[in-house]
Amino acid sequence: MMKVTIVGAGMVGSSIAYASMIKGVAREIALVDINRELAKGQAMDLSHGNAYVRPMRIHGGDYDVSSDSDVVVITAGRPQKGGESRLQLLKDNARIVKEAVAKSLSYSKEPVFIIVTNPVDVLTWVAWKASGLPRNRIVGSGTTLDTARLRQSIADHCQLDPRNVHAYVLGEHGDSEIVNWS
Repeated sequence: MMKVTIVGAGMVGSSIAYASMIKGVAREIALVDINRELAKGQAMDLSHGNAYVRPMRIHGGDYDVSSDSDVVVITAGRPQKGGESRLQLLKDNARIVKEAVAKSLSYSKEPVFIIVTNPVDVLTWVAWKASGLPRNRIVGSGTTLDTARLRQSIADHCQLDPRNVHAYVLGEHGDSEIVNWS
């Protein structure tokens, strides 16, 4: 079993932590956030669910709780403002992702990084360059969410189970993505 660290304990990060806990994919989950009290509170809330899943250690705080992680999921970043393009987020979120990669690597030797922060495709490249790790150790969430939304929308419209809809969003997560289905 692996240790999973999630950097960013907001809605996306805590949802990933919850899903990881329910699925039993980790022996340990660490939540890291600039707001340490938020990370600790989210971890405490999640730990109360241990009675209903395969119990695991869940911590929250600063990067020291992430030591020896096998996987680091980066969700931290500034949210997109109204009327702002995803690329306008790049400057601020690139700084945040670079810092998260550097601090994570100071506590974990060679984790696999999963990048969720937007603009995800560019920031996956930024994380790869900042890490110095082989390409296969840095993964971006890409159009996974867009694909899920598309499949659900088609399923709703056609009154189908979304698991029976086979449609995909390809390309860059943003304005240039395209839909592919058969």
